Amino acid sequence: MEKYLEFAKSIAKESAEIALKYFSFEVDSTWKEDNTPLTIADTEINELVIKRINEAYPEHSIYGEEKSEIKENSKYIWVCDPIDGTMAFSCGLPLFVFSIALVDQSNGLPILGLINDPIMKNMYWAYKDGGAYRNGKKIFVSNDIALKNTYLSTGASGRAVGFSNLPFMKTLSEMKCAVMKYPSFIYGGIQVANGKYVGAVFYAKAGHDVAALKIITEEAGGKVTDLNGDERRYDQDGFGCIVSNGILHKEILDCVQRGKL
Repeated sequence: MEKYLEFAKSIAKESAEIALKYFSFEVDSTWKEDNTPLTIADTEINELVIKRINEAYPEHSIYGEEKSEIKENSKYIWVCDPIDGTMAFSCGLPLFVFSIALVDQSNGLPILGLINDPIMKNMYWAYKDGGAYRNGKKIFVSNDIALKNTYLSTGASGRAVGFSNLPFMKTLSEMKCAVMKYPSFIYGGIQVANGKYVGAVFYAKAGHDVAALKIITEEAGGKVTDLNGDERRYDQDGFGCIVSNGILHKEILDCVQRGKL
């Protein structure tokens, strides 16, 4: 695992150089078919990831947001979001991260994950049974036992996965839980493992947005399931994601279920 971790860190550092090279108010972007933006930084980082993995681990598959390479009978797949928060990045707003996870294809679960914030210079990582870290310092989820006077983050509306986040946000507001909505779900979601938020709810399908969060959060003592409270695979699409400190997982799940369509 240490070897894989050092490899992931090296890719994260190279990706940060690319992101910061292009990051500005003038960065150009185009629109993809799913109505999300795409920049040259997304494409270059995704290509870098594919190149480095093929050089180091040619037998491993790659699932990237912009481009993938699936190898027949591969044991592991690297799941990568080159820039999570492209909306913010394309507007010159510093709310984006790089994310990569190594997933065991026998069960679809990550065994290693890394998230890098190149603006704040915070790198988070974890691997199975090794604990979770921010810049080398061990991190843990919060020990909050009630939603009142806590923070939680969320993202898109969620109709694509059969949920609406409007009842969810209304319920949490009534419970005095402050909900923040980020253009990068991972940017807010990692704060659960960091002990700042009690939860984060992802109302979309993609595995690349949540694979690294899964392993980092759980190694920090938290819990991660899909929107129905079930386990899911992280090498393919799924029914969203609930990230929590574990203590409040059922309460957050109950609030999410109120928005089922």
